[in-house]
Amino acid sequence: MENGAPQNKPHAKVVIITNLTRNVVESHLKTIFGYYGDITKVDLPLFGKSGQNRGKAALEFVDSVSAHKASSHMDGGQIDGAIVKVELSDLPIRS
Repeated sequence: MENGAPQNKPHAKVVIITNLTRNVVESHLKTIFGYYGDITKVDLPLFGKSGQNRGKAALEFVDSVSAHKASSHMDGGQIDGAIVKVELSDLPIRS
């Protein structure tokens, strides 16, 4: 990335994805982001009544290299017609 973001979080294994459409489910994210490496955890918060996602998700990769690749390739990319924002996070996904 040109802005140097990966250097700011060299050990980050988690990516945060925002601006997801309500149609996206966990299996979509695993298929799309699994291309960049093995995913150990997925946090996709859902609305209680509708069961649809809240528009954001967190994915934890096995290693930071995979997370950095996913972030740099998918930030600004499209999922289900929406342009998503993908950022690295040093925080682990809650269990």
